[in-house]
Amino acid sequence: MFMEDNTIPLIEFLDSYVVTNDIDRKLFLSPNRSRNIVDARMIFCAVARKEGGYTLKHIGETLNRDHATALHAIKNYKILSTVDKKIKQAYNNGVTLFRTLSYRPRWTNAGLIDTLFVSNQKLREMIQIRDGKISVYEDKIKSLRNQLKTIIN
Repeated sequence: MFMEDNTIPLIEFLDSYVVTNDIDRKLFLSPNRSRNIVDARMIFCAVARKEGGYTLKHIGETLNRDHATALHAIKNYKILSTVDKKIKQAYNNGVTLFRTLSYRPRWTNAGLIDTLFVSNQKLREMIQIRDGKISVYEDKIKSLRNQLKTIIN
């Protein structure tokens, strides 16, 4: 479970993960303990550890927590995933996202067409994630404009 050289930065995974799951980044990194946020953090930790091989310390620091929190989340995932199908499915979605972000073609093992196809697919998915971020920010801007109008009136 050691991190490979081609593994994506954990912060890039975090940014994509919150956008893909429609979670406010500040809320995700806050001390909020609502069930959906706690479960999302738990899955993030489990995917980062198993797929990326990141250290508990690195995962914890990325979430503004310590290594013990990351360890606790991963242990909870192992237990909950055996009984909760939604948790297992959310984990699988996280794994798919992580693998999509960290895919690096191996030119020696794939034909040029196959490599271009997979690269194109990855770029489309990354554009979709970026578009999601833009959409979230546009919604926030609209909300802030409405609040400003309310304050001014």
